[in-house]
Amino acid sequence: MSKKTTRSTKPKTDPDAAPQKQVVDAVKKVFYISDNLLHADDDHRMCLERFYHPGKGQSAMFVTLGDRSIMELLEYGEPRRSWLLNNEVCSNGRIYMTTPIDATLLALHHLRKHCSQRAMSLDSINVDGNDASTNRLLTKFVSAASLKCVADVKTSGELIFYKYNADRTLAWLALKTRQVVSVLKAKQVHCGLGAKSQNYVRSEKLVTENDVNEMDYMRMACDYVGRYLDADLHEELNRYLHIPSEIQAMVEEKSTAQKRKSQQGQQSANSKKMKLASGDNGSVDAAAQLRNSSLLDDDDAKESITSPTTPAPLKERTMTAKEKALAKGAKGSKSIASFFKAK
Repeated sequence: MSKKTTRSTKPKTDPDAAPQKQVVDAVKKVFYISDNLLHADDDHRMCLERFYHPGKGQSAMFVTLGDRSIMELLEYGEPRRSWLLNNEVCSNGRIYMTTPIDATLLALHHLRKHCSQRAMSLDSINVDGNDASTNRLLTKFVSAASLKCVADVKTSGELIFYKYNADRTLAWLALKTRQVVSVLKAKQVHCGLGAKSQNYVRSEKLVTENDVNEMDYMRMACDYVGRYLDADLHEELNRYLHIPSEIQAMVEEKSTAQKRKSQQGQQSANSKKMKLASGDNGSVDAAAQLRNSSLLDDDDAKESITSPTTPAPLKERTMTAKEKALAKGAKGSKSIASFFKAK
């Protein structure tokens, strides 16, 4: 047997040997859920269900607690992230959170699609599509009181019919938007077009003058509400609230900044004129004080009164006999400052 054949031979598997088991790691995910939901009774257990999400244009995952509440499942994920759980490493580094949601926002898509032309009962909506999730959403989680805010209600015996009302819907969404604005203001969330750091300490006066812009808050709040609406309905809400686009807002902000600069330039020019005027008054006041003093002779005072704009040069006042005697006696004596000089 050659070396080539010996190297190419492989050990044969034993058919009687037990098959090896493949170890499959369990899928582990990190959820942030309230304790009240975890300790719910058996009749209201949490379940993962899929409903149509108007903002995403497709079905999304939601968490339901029996038939009484529905919560959106938010997912936050970054690349190359993992979790260390006890002694195991979970490669799925995503974070899942549950947040309550008004089911009326999800029901608006179905009302606009099926109940715009005629009034229909909730049971008969989307029967042709055989979509059980839509029927469950409209009949279990959407309340009749909230539907009155977005639709016209008609009754016939025990049957209730709903027809989509655009005016009521926009008014109701505007109220929702203003509620979000109040929350953003309470949380002191910066809603300007430019990014600013919140680590710097600023006075309340500066914040109220520069940072508070009602339209910026309205735009961000409208974007929050628009995440759960169809694209065309979100645009209608922007027009209803008179919210300009971001490009138009940037142009307006640039024009206002230029106006502020021009106003500041005018204020600085006016301040310079005021300083020059005050300087002229100061020179006149100084001349008047000089005239009132005894340093000028009578003739010089008269000349300064007759021509205050071009005053004559000052003349040295004549010394009295007493002052001359004191000056004569002080000749040859040292000044008091000479005693404090370094020797």
